[in-house]
Amino acid sequence: MIETKNQTFSASSRPCVAKRLLLTACCLLLSILPCSCSSPPAEANMNESDVDAALQRKASDALGDREGTIIVMDPQTGRLRAIANPRLAFEQAFPPGSAIKPFTALAALRAGLLDSESRVLCRERYLQGDFEIVCSHPRSKSPFNLAQALAYSCNFYFAELGQRLSAGSFTATLASFGFGERTGVNTGESAGKLPRDQWHVNMALGEGDQLLVTPLQLLTAYAALVNGGHLHQPQRAAPEDFTAQELANINITLQHRAMLIEGMRGATKYGTAARAELDQVPFYIFGKTGTSTASNGFRTQGWFIGFAADCSPAGGPPPDRVHLAVLVFLKRAHGAQCAELARPIFEEYARIERRSENVSLPASPRLRVSASRALSPQIRVHLVRENVTKTVSLKEYILGVLAAESSIEGEIEALKAQAVVSRTFALKNRWRHRDEGYDFCSTTHCQRYAFIRDARGHTRFSAPSVRAVEDTEGQVLRDDQGQLIDAYFHAACGGITADIETLWGIAAPSYLRGVRDDYCATMPHRNWVQSIPAARLAAALRSDERTDVGARLNNIVIVKRDATRRAETIALEGERRRLVRGWDFKLIVGRALGWNMIKSSRFEVRRAGANFVFRGSGFGHGLGLCQEGAHVMARRGAPYRQILSHYFPGTSVAAVRRLAAVAPDIEYSKVAYAPSASSGAVESTKFSLRSSTRLSLSSEHFRAIYPARVERSAVEGALRTLELARADMLRRLAAASLNFSEPAAIDVIIHETTQAFVAATDQPWWVAAVTRGRRIELQPLNTLRRRGVLTTTLRHEYAHAVIESLGRGRTPRWLAEGLAAHFAGEGAGLARFEGKIKLSLEEIEQRLARPASAQEMRALYAAAYHKVREGIRAEGEASLWQRVMRS
Repeated sequence: MIETKNQTFSASSRPCVAKRLLLTACCLLLSILPCSCSSPPAEANMNESDVDAALQRKASDALGDREGTIIVMDPQTGRLRAIANPRLAFEQAFPPGSAIKPFTALAALRAGLLDSESRVLCRERYLQGDFEIVCSHPRSKSPFNLAQALAYSCNFYFAELGQRLSAGSFTATLASFGFGERTGVNTGESAGKLPRDQWHVNMALGEGDQLLVTPLQLLTAYAALVNGGHLHQPQRAAPEDFTAQELANINITLQHRAMLIEGMRGATKYGTAARAELDQVPFYIFGKTGTSTASNGFRTQGWFIGFAADCSPAGGPPPDRVHLAVLVFLKRAHGAQCAELARPIFEEYARIERRSENVSLPASPRLRVSASRALSPQIRVHLVRENVTKTVSLKEYILGVLAAESSIEGEIEALKAQAVVSRTFALKNRWRHRDEGYDFCSTTHCQRYAFIRDARGHTRFSAPSVRAVEDTEGQVLRDDQGQLIDAYFHAACGGITADIETLWGIAAPSYLRGVRDDYCATMPHRNWVQSIPAARLAAALRSDERTDVGARLNNIVIVKRDATRRAETIALEGERRRLVRGWDFKLIVGRALGWNMIKSSRFEVRRAGANFVFRGSGFGHGLGLCQEGAHVMARRGAPYRQILSHYFPGTSVAAVRRLAAVAPDIEYSKVAYAPSASSGAVESTKFSLRSSTRLSLSSEHFRAIYPARVERSAVEGALRTLELARADMLRRLAAASLNFSEPAAIDVIIHETTQAFVAATDQPWWVAAVTRGRRIELQPLNTLRRRGVLTTTLRHEYAHAVIESLGRGRTPRWLAEGLAAHFAGEGAGLARFEGKIKLSLEEIEQRLARPASAQEMRALYAAAYHKVREGIRAEGEASLWQRVMRS
């Protein structure tokens, strides 16, 4: 299936991926300088010359006695507002290193080598002939898009790009921005150097002596890149005597500009310039670092070019709202160091612009400044979906956990109980990801965490959550020896919480042996029923050697239950017999068929014909705090201390006065944290959590296999769409007097990125989905949803699965594609492509087998749909389905 902006097509498979925004325009909360995206008023008692003088002092102080230069410019006019060491800025040229990468990217975008869907997996080391370069950014298992590659300054990405880029495209792009020519600032300036010899990949990365730029050239070019394409002559003049002189008006599409700025914003937020913490300055700061080897090939030199701007409601700055440009160049340095030198200049500009502004904090809940830093140690949390590590206070971390784990909880005392439990877990298990360089991940492997910022960069959480965290600040749960407890929580226990010894097979502290919970017994997960076909269950059990009984599963017997009525030991009988722990059985089935399939290990099971029927209660492992029970207790008036005492008997709530001094348990709790509400994966054999990169979720007739980073709700929505499509299909087939029996559930494989989809299916990037037999492979759901084609794509691909089954693979391509498009409701979108080509059925059939481009495929789909529509008008839809059956 292929897609245009507003619709998707399919050729028994095909879309493209829409641009994925990784960042929003936001700044970290400051107690002194609140972030704002509005245009700030200038200080009343300072004219523009005074501001220039203040910026000059800051630039000179920042540079000090270092060998380098700092330039401050108005990017809208080219007026130079401050310069430290102008001689070096104007008269010496150097390799730009990675600072040239935005221009390399623009050349590739213009040449059609890149678009918003392009992804490249970094291999960390690039080698071609005598040229070798490695990447210094954090290792990533996910392919980078352009914004990420710019943010991390991925050398492999740009070397691969340079390998495909022509010398003409690259040089023409640089020349249009004034590289290789004097700017006209004075008579002694250098013109730099543009590549003239044979093209080498290192030129795309700004390395070598074939491309040399002066600091002033580079800043002038960058200003044109972000101000809408206006290349100005840089001038040193007082504000009252200044007249802007535009040298060229460069055509830069808004989309290309947005992609480049997104990458530069990423550099300051999480990439190569993140250490400078420029996102804490109360402007929208974005920029690019660069580190190059000096022309003598011995020492390095660093670059940073940054901008202060207002942000639009959509996140990025409009071209005319970029206020200040700063370039820092240092010899014997790296780009990250240059970014740090730029910060005091941006801060001075912000201080001047905002001194007279009467700033008031938003009325919505914000984090209260703690009186003692010891009460809020810094936590490094890795956001798995964004592949970004954030440093936050303990208070903000707990708020983020509540936002993810208790987002629908409205009872304040239940939230307080959750806050104490999550804080205890955090302090007990801090540094559990020490080897990876952070404390916690944002998944159920640790605690789910939501990083929430509004469009202006302020931290935002619900009022009840803020109150719960602040009212319990510093409070943790301790056992009778005064030690932090192993704090667990789950969605619903079903009437009695679990015993950790019988659940996972390890010694149980007194507070984790299970307690009766009549409160949870009144909630929705008190009872559940699930029917699973025996053949499907047997296939799922074969995925793990502990439960593999062969191709046939005859019986499931609960050999032993514990006192909480959970299955402790289960016997599986088939071609061979297996004994397995009850919790492991639940996990193995959940991993293969979906975590909702068997919600807990508190169940009974019986054989009913070709199915096994499970009847159970509870949701999750059942250890510790029961969220549904705590909700009922709070609603009935119980304070949070009483709630905690009920679920963790024998423990006490204690206030820790010096949280930062709390030592982590180097030997972590032998039982890893299990998911609270969505059933993750804790293996009891070794009692350590095994996270999988792919999860499984099943409906009655479909099984989705998807990356762990994909939201479960999105997958559930896709399965609902497919079930509705199936019901619609059965009605149409019944009207055609066709008795269609599906042989098995359809697997729906959801890929995380376009790169992953292309690698797995060997299809071009513009293909949206592929259907082969009972297997549908999709590009990322977010991509299809943003383009407004998710529903039509799912319906189209399901139609292909049915057509292939009905026609036993013999249906003509034109009929399969046209009928699938009709079933998916794509007629209106295809209508505008009708008549693009005039072909016979035989010609359509032949060319559908191997379309040369997305454009040709659109025209062929339209032609096939036109033929099907003619058939429906002449004979009715039922006749076409019958024709498929007779194929």
